[in-house]
Amino acid sequence: MKHQIQIDKDQFELTDKEYRFANYYLGEARFNAAEAARLAGYSEHTARQQGSRLLSNVYIEKYIKSRTSKILNDLQITQERILKEYVTLAFGNLTDYLQDNWKLKPLNEIPIGQGGPIDLKVSENFKTGEKAITISTNLNVKVKALEFLWELVKDK
Repeated sequence: MKHQIQIDKDQFELTDKEYRFANYYLGEARFNAAEAARLAGYSEHTARQQGSRLLSNVYIEKYIKSRTSKILNDLQITQERILKEYVTLAFGNLTDYLQDNWKLKPLNEIPIGQGGPIDLKVSENFKTGEKAITISTNLNVKVKALEFLWELVKDK
């Protein structure tokens, strides 16, 4: 079975396996080409090679780009928005959450989206009814964001 695809003025066909591969790649396989090939029905032994080959197919690439472009547009995800998130991750500080005496600031004093790689968790002890707030930071996220930003600016 062939799937007729039209993107803007381009019209092309994808086989059923190619179509399934592209959709699995965008969905259940989470951008893993070998897994998408397996799920689409390609042999377990050749899935890695098939996945690589299929991703280099011009029509599959157009189909995937068209689908991801629509999804990103629907979610209002732009380069600017992603870059702002990287900056937030890279430059978020634990001290933004703390008062001078190292106690947690009231939550209404912490701007939404300021925390970066900082995770606030509120837990409640069901026996005593006491609530506790735990603050943790993920330095790996911070380092990766800084590395990404460095790659953008290092040659300027």
